[in-house]
Amino acid sequence: MSSFGSVGGLLLGILGLLAAAYGLNSTVPYANHAFAVGVVGAASGGIIVWLNSRKTGKNILTQQYEVASTKNDSTLELIKYKNLYEGSPVMQRTVNTDGIIIECNQMYVKNFGNEKSDIIGKSLFEHVAESNRENMQKTFENWKKSGRVENEEIWLKRKDGSTFPALLSANNIYDNKGKLIGSNTLIRDISETYRAHKIVDDHERQKIQLDELKKMDALKEEFYMMVSKECQIPIEAVKKYCDILKDSVAGKLDSRQLDAVNEIHDNAGKLEQMIQDIIDVQKLNSKKMEFKKESLQVDEFMHNLDDAFSPMMEEKKIELVTQSSTRYMLKSDKARIKQVFYNLVQNAVDFVPSQGGRIEISARDEGDSILFHVKDNGIGISEKRKESVFKKFYQVDLSFKRKYGGSGFGLVICKGIVENLGGKIWFESKEAEGTTFYFSIPK
Repeated sequence: MSSFGSVGGLLLGILGLLAAAYGLNSTVPYANHAFAVGVVGAASGGIIVWLNSRKTGKNILTQQYEVASTKNDSTLELIKYKNLYEGSPVMQRTVNTDGIIIECNQMYVKNFGNEKSDIIGKSLFEHVAESNRENMQKTFENWKKSGRVENEEIWLKRKDGSTFPALLSANNIYDNKGKLIGSNTLIRDISETYRAHKIVDDHERQKIQLDELKKMDALKEEFYMMVSKECQIPIEAVKKYCDILKDSVAGKLDSRQLDAVNEIHDNAGKLEQMIQDIIDVQKLNSKKMEFKKESLQVDEFMHNLDDAFSPMMEEKKIELVTQSSTRYMLKSDKARIKQVFYNLVQNAVDFVPSQGGRIEISARDEGDSILFHVKDNGIGISEKRKESVFKKFYQVDLSFKRKYGGSGFGLVICKGIVENLGGKIWFESKEAEGTTFYFSIPK
């Protein structure tokens, strides 16, 4: 109507001007009347155009331009929204109130391993892990009632059957009457968070287990030490009375009785040595073994070892060879080095042949350390057992009759002592040819 008024006013004004121009000629009939009507018509037309222009404030061309501009802005907004939705680094899907997926972005398609055509029109429950179906159903029902889902944790399932934890948050979609018709759901994969939590939980669990093991080790150590000390008391009494029985003052024993007393004495000594080995292992494990620093002349030390081991060699008819090529003064723990030699020689004695047994002990200068070794011509160590030699309770051949017994701690103690003195220990062995144990002690 405003457009028609403006056009009519314009025409009326033009007609008025024509009538006024006609009336200006005084020779024509009704010239005065025509002039007056023309002026009124022109004025009326001008007023009508002016009034219509104030009401609309815009002409027809301007209105058409604005309509076109509004349409262009809407199209741009749709394109912008589409790009944000499709290019989002977070999985997004749009569902209706029946739980049917009506749209999803490329990240969602990529994560679930399907073609987009396989997803659209399907139920969202097809992408939920079996164990979480019930939770998802409750979440979905709550959303339809409250219109709200925020950071809900649900386990989802991919096409290949693998599952992963995710956080779901929904932005609701309403129609023009304000009715809830669906939602746009943002899905964040929190697998990395789960893995991090699992690592922390495993660490805490391992820490608790380690603390418990330490407590058990402490109790075990106390038990070993208590039992060991208590056992030493009756052993000393047994050995003491064996010595009394062997003394001629207590009455002469025949050969059979004397053998029995000697066997009791020897076995008491073995038991005593076993108890001492247990104590030493516990001290090494708890780092409570004491070590001294004292000077020892290597050649003299080796000569004294030869004297100490001779009785043991004579009993089994073993040839003992002692070699030393250094007069160097070593500053270390003499008693602990002697203990290492005793355990290595004892081990060799047990496994050399009953006839033609030979054990060699030696020392030589290696520059910054002294290298000792104990070599035998015994049964040797098989390849499959070499890795276990320095483990607790290990013996090369449990079926071998050990005349001198053994706790299985000897080589463990040797390793612990040598390493605490700053050295290292190793061996070379061939089955049926013999074994050589080496250990070095820094000067």
